[in-house]
Amino acid sequence: MKIFCSKDALLSAVNAVQKAVSSKNTLPILQGILIKAEQQSLQFAATDLEMGIRCEVPAQVIEEGIMVVPAKLFSEVVRKLPDTTITLEERDKAITICYNQSEIILNGYDPEEFPLLPDLLDPISFTLTTTVFKNMIRQTVFACAVEENRPVFNGSLLQIESSSIRLVATDTHRLAYSIAEIPNPEELNFSGIIPSKTLSEIYRLLRDEDEILTINFSNNQVVFKFGSIYLVSRLIEGQFPNFKQVIPQTCETKVNLSVRSFLEAVERASLLSRDKSGANIIRINVEENELRIDQTSEFGKISEQINVELEGKSVMIAFNAKFLIDALKVINSEQIIFELSGPFSPGVMRPLDDPNYLYLVLPVRTS
Repeated sequence: MKIFCSKDALLSAVNAVQKAVSSKNTLPILQGILIKAEQQSLQFAATDLEMGIRCEVPAQVIEEGIMVVPAKLFSEVVRKLPDTTITLEERDKAITICYNQSEIILNGYDPEEFPLLPDLLDPISFTLTTTVFKNMIRQTVFACAVEENRPVFNGSLLQIESSSIRLVATDTHRLAYSIAEIPNPEELNFSGIIPSKTLSEIYRLLRDEDEILTINFSNNQVVFKFGSIYLVSRLIEGQFPNFKQVIPQTCETKVNLSVRSFLEAVERASLLSRDKSGANIIRINVEENELRIDQTSEFGKISEQINVELEGKSVMIAFNAKFLIDALKVINSEQIIFELSGPFSPGVMRPLDDPNYLYLVLPVRTS
């Protein structure tokens, strides 16, 4: 195998696939990146057997071939290369990297041992714009559970029904829900739980300009294709909870307030709300078109007031400050309606001008 390639092309391919390289697996081959040269392109691939990423970049291929390079070392070498044409040559599993009048030789792995990324047979297929899906991920993935004792909460439920696509994430203390319209002329349906790691990786790889994203599904795998990227992931097995049952259909109190004012007030109050146990609880009092946060701790005291529009009953309620901040940071609207029903019922945030998003958060019981 022998190819000529720019440093930028090598770097973009390495950056695209490196998060799929296994960090925990004991199989040495999974700590490598597969590089395949054919026609006039280089195909890079990496997998940890849970997620795999493939990426293609242009190259001048003199001699077709395939090799597996040590991912960590190869990516560090590529970053340090000068901005010039790079030659890659493979002989007997050793990779020679030539630039200017210099060369580096790396020992590689046997390509025969590398697990191939699957192409799905007879998949269900949908398309939507990348900017829409990127925003849906941004507004939901943070609500996935981090602890791994219940795997269904370590991912987001992706549902497609008629012309709607929705992402739902919950860690049992809060729930984030986003929905969008997609073309679905054949009225195909799908429901599967996608690992949060996969969604975070897609978010990182998606660019901010509109491209077409194709999503393919089989029974236990999902594939995302956009630009030169092919990302395959297993689906999480198990039953996602019935999220529709936990979203209140009525409320006793509606508070219309500024996202920015509320976010800044909660962030300031949270600085004084951390106690010795690590809890970060703030107490909110809403009455007569005013939302007040009064916080006293061993660090000091803070009193925040925000003008709001109140409809319904006054209420006093406590929340984990982080759970409020996480949601307020991803809401695109300037105003929200915060729906409350007393100190022990969940609060629901809805952007005033966006019916396609909601965030539910459970209150904290305080003495």
